[in-house]
Amino acid sequence: MPKLWFLSENNDYQLEDDEKGNLSFMIIQKMKISASATYSSIRTGILSLTPGDQKCRLYCSGPRCRFCVVVTGQSEIQAIDGLYSTWITSDILAMARLQVEHFEKLDIIEKFRTNHIVSVINLQESGEHSFCGNGNLSSGFSYDPEKLMHGGMYHFNFPLPDFQACTPTRLLDIVKVVDFALTLGKIAVHCHAGHGRTGMVIAGWMMFAMGMSPSQAVDTVRSRRAKAVQSKEQVETLHKFRLLIRNNGGMIIPKQKMMLISEYVSYNQKFLCKPESRLYGKVPKIVYTAMRITLQKMYSSVSFEIEDDYRLTIRCGNPLPENKSLDEQLLDAQLNDEGHEKTQFWYSDQVKNGLTISTIHRQLQNEDFRDILRLLDLFFHSTFHQLTHKEEIYAVLHNWDQVEKDWSPTFWFLLKCIREMPRPLHLALSRLVAKWFLRSEVDLAPRIQQILSPPVSSNE
Repeated sequence: MPKLWFLSENNDYQLEDDEKGNLSFMIIQKMKISASATYSSIRTGILSLTPGDQKCRLYCSGPRCRFCVVVTGQSEIQAIDGLYSTWITSDILAMARLQVEHFEKLDIIEKFRTNHIVSVINLQESGEHSFCGNGNLSSGFSYDPEKLMHGGMYHFNFPLPDFQACTPTRLLDIVKVVDFALTLGKIAVHCHAGHGRTGMVIAGWMMFAMGMSPSQAVDTVRSRRAKAVQSKEQVETLHKFRLLIRNNGGMIIPKQKMMLISEYVSYNQKFLCKPESRLYGKVPKIVYTAMRITLQKMYSSVSFEIEDDYRLTIRCGNPLPENKSLDEQLLDAQLNDEGHEKTQFWYSDQVKNGLTISTIHRQLQNEDFRDILRLLDLFFHSTFHQLTHKEEIYAVLHNWDQVEKDWSPTFWFLLKCIREMPRPLHLALSRLVAKWFLRSEVDLAPRIQQILSPPVSSNE
């Protein structure tokens, strides 16, 4: 059933076909999702028509620009002494642009190290605000990014026009880098003052990584930095970004079914950073994440070592005590959601709370493993037509290292993960895997159980 997400002023709606092909509306999230600008449309229009050097002279006070003058001892507006800055989260600092004085007199690199900041995200265009403070260096900025890099820090420059916004696709590219940079350590984000473009990018990351609505994200940023996200264009970009996530590859279950797993991998590829893409390879992120989280709920520790699409080594620690008394028949009944109605309601609730392809791990890690496995069942049922046929799958089972099909990397990944799970889960998961690939469990499920049956770990 095709679905299309769109936004109204106060609700999030889903447009879908009913059984007769008529379009109907269903409110799926009764909450305020729209955000508003801090600048009026008139003020934004005047600023956009004013040449860049004139903005400095008319609106920023030129050499006396309060965001470019380095003053110490103002802790209420300086999370880092001498730098107009605010911690938006425990890992993201919003700040005004750096000055030469920060390096020469305040040893800003050491201050960043003390605060565990390892990356600076620069959203300025080269040459902008050239009359503010002491102006710009030959680098085109008010500081030399090379000094940060020589100090062992990462510097990323994504030029965005001042007081303006960017396309949703461009914002996606930026927040993916932000998300990756956060895996390395804390980050500092700046434009000129650290309000408009900086606030928009941080809010965009919150939507991408935490599943927030535009309103939630903007309110969260402004609760820490009151003037953040200034122009109407910046707010509109966040609304369009939400639609990009909902309609263009950001959801776990797509709008229409696919024939190949590789189609699905391509479908959400643009929402993955490159290290993620290399990690998952030909296996969908939802499959990888669901299996890993399920194993983590079974054992004290879990590690994956992936050599290629067919060589995966899984090492598990000690079994967790709460899973030692799992009942095979009960699990078989619990995981068999015929018609998927219960799971569909559960999934819809998760989507309301921000579940996307980017928030899978954050949102599912505290869920019951039965719900996670039922979600995987709903995913295969709703996303794919029959992936293979009996003769083909038996050929792969017989010559696994010689016969490669579009679906075989995912199939073998699942079997290797299930093989490490407690034995009471093998019956139910054998039946599910058979249905996922053949739409029938009759012939394949017993064969899968035979593959799973030899003990391969002392953890069972």
